[in-house]
Amino acid sequence: MKPRLLSFVCVALILSMSTIAWGDSFDHLIPKVPPSANTLVLIDVERTLASPLAQAEGWGKKLELAYVSRPVFLPPEATKLVMASALEAENNFAREWELGVMELSEPMSMRSIARSEGGYVDTVQDTPVAWTPSDAYFVSLSDRVLGVMFPADRQFVSRWIGYAMKNDRVMVSDYLRKATRLANEKIQVLMAIDLTDISQPHELAENAEDSPILQKTKLPLDQLVTMLGSLRGATLRIAIGKEAQGQLRIDFDEDVTPLKSVAKEFIVKVLGEMGAVTEDLESWKLEIKGKTIVMRGKISQDGLRRVFSIVELPSAKFSLLKEEAENSEEKNESLIRESSLTYFHSTGVLLKDLKRELRGNKASAAIMERYASRIDRMAILHVDDDLLDYGSKVAETLRVVALSKRQGGVRSGVGTAGMGGGGYANYSSGYGYSGNRGDRYAGARASAADRSAIKSQAMAESKNMRVEGSKLIADATAQIRRQMTQKYQVEF
Repeated sequence: MKPRLLSFVCVALILSMSTIAWGDSFDHLIPKVPPSANTLVLIDVERTLASPLAQAEGWGKKLELAYVSRPVFLPPEATKLVMASALEAENNFAREWELGVMELSEPMSMRSIARSEGGYVDTVQDTPVAWTPSDAYFVSLSDRVLGVMFPADRQFVSRWIGYAMKNDRVMVSDYLRKATRLANEKIQVLMAIDLTDISQPHELAENAEDSPILQKTKLPLDQLVTMLGSLRGATLRIAIGKEAQGQLRIDFDEDVTPLKSVAKEFIVKVLGEMGAVTEDLESWKLEIKGKTIVMRGKISQDGLRRVFSIVELPSAKFSLLKEEAENSEEKNESLIRESSLTYFHSTGVLLKDLKRELRGNKASAAIMERYASRIDRMAILHVDDDLLDYGSKVAETLRVVALSKRQGGVRSGVGTAGMGGGGYANYSSGYGYSGNRGDRYAGARASAADRSAIKSQAMAESKNMRVEGSKLIADATAQIRRQMTQKYQVEF
């Protein structure tokens, strides 16, 4: 029995070591992430690009089009990649800043990056950096470690460089730190977001009162507020083989078993408002284990692209042009044609993804704003000026439509402000600040129907703007396609 027991112990140790080895392999990169980050993405680039799906779809090709056609930007020069961001929960998860830190297979000079991106070389904190027109700074943190910071706020980049060069400890939140240990050798991608304390109790009360989904539970409002307010965060693990399989884990500090009957429908709706929902989720299996909700299932490339639009790096083609010699006039004309084709088709990939958002009733302002930013951040070197003007107008239209969506919510909020349940005074009265301690939500119950009617009117107005925006983009796309095809005598 002793040899058998010894063999069992050895196998257990090997398995436990393999479980944590993947997360540990990023320990030299994660300390570069500032403690203010609330979102973290870890990608084993080598293993991802070696997967059958990546090989079949050409994720590793050194082409600008891959920036939008593949789910997430994977620099072929990188072996491991850490992305981080500070998302503003109170501003529909808009990105305050985002950065990437990647381990390189070979050194990369700032001059080659600046030249290929149409930017310039700078020095910040005695460190070589490259500014690029995609509003990003590339930073040489060491010979084999490259950083990328967006937006290109020079003072913020300076402070980050000072932090990254000196810090050698993991300083992200406890939730993010623990999430990195949920990976194993079968997982190529892990994304975690810390959602602790993102919502105020009175806002949760109003949202719960107005949610037809949560009302199906027949649970007391107090209990719903307590459960939802205990949200800690979410972690998405992705295994990529011949197809991509995802596992979404949502953690709470309270038992959420009473939400089982509506959990899936509610999660899909919330992720939709963040612009991260995909049709894939509707077929995922869900289970609740006390304080944790887990969903599993297949995820498409469109779904991956939408999820990873939450945190992403600016496009970069430094590997494509780093050794390119000076072009002749003839070659420059060819380069403009090819770069313009790539830009036009890349924009088309994004617009195809957004077709549901522009025409459907479940349009997400967040995803439209993020895709507008993706268009702004696409590589523009050697792209036809008229085509760049088209791209700028498309991005502007998406932002206008997104703003209309957000203003619809603001108008409905203003219109319902005095109806009870939605105001801070109504909620606080039940917590002993003032007023009657009896039924703290009586005002909300009396006016829920009125609030719903006003919100419906505001949303109808924003829908009209989506329809108009969709038509403007379609007309502009058809016009620029004809113009470019005639100019370059190649089918756009």
